[in-house]
Amino acid sequence: MHQQRFFIVLLVFFASYNTSFSQDGYTVVTRDLEAWYSAGIKYKPGKKLSIDFEQGWRLNQNASATDQILTDFGIKWKPIKPVYFGLGLRYIKDRGGNDLFDNDFRFNLDAGVKHKVDRFTFNYRLRFQNRNEIGLSTAEGDYFKNYFRLKLAAAYNIKNWKLDPKISTEVFRDMTRYTGGFNNFRVTIGTDYSLKQFGKISAFYRMERDLGSTYPKTTNIIGLGYTFTINTKK
Repeated sequence: MHQQRFFIVLLVFFASYNTSFSQDGYTVVTRDLEAWYSAGIKYKPGKKLSIDFEQGWRLNQNASATDQILTDFGIKWKPIKPVYFGLGLRYIKDRGGNDLFDNDFRFNLDAGVKHKVDRFTFNYRLRFQNRNEIGLSTAEGDYFKNYFRLKLAAAYNIKNWKLDPKISTEVFRDMTRYTGGFNNFRVTIGTDYSLKQFGKISAFYRMERDLGSTYPKTTNIIGLGYTFTINTKK
């Protein structure tokens, strides 16, 4: 009975997060709950290289409406320990304010350091990201959206325990000419569960907060993903 009450309270808490108010005739959403799902394949042809393909689906409006459909391709290269570099390409089918889906393209370049200290694993990553709408010119209102993203992450390996905790924080710096500045902040906690030769399942909770906005939006995100790894390295 107590567990049922707990889950009911939790559901009401998250459902109440989609609130809005009227400002000069416009509705401004200040809180929301999103659900992010993904499934992907990781291929490791060697110790220094990995290739990823992933399909994603994101829901907003209290996790009730499709917000984005994503197709990702990524490459990570580790020339020397503990340094790594990455390249990512993303096709985004994005639902706009008029509930019509447009097509966006995004690419990112990563540089990072990942190392272990006893049972801890630390990861520091700097990402440059560029995004624009496909088929829409600058004269038609489209422009490149450039960001720098700094992410700090840590994981802890618990002995004889399969759900090792992970935590990360990330800040976004908007480099766009007209909207430049720090504009987003994330905190994420999660874990992975290994299915051994059948891949792994990942789950996380994320809080995302707008920065520098008159009416900042807070988004709570629940994520669930599956990755199958093909490993040929010796």
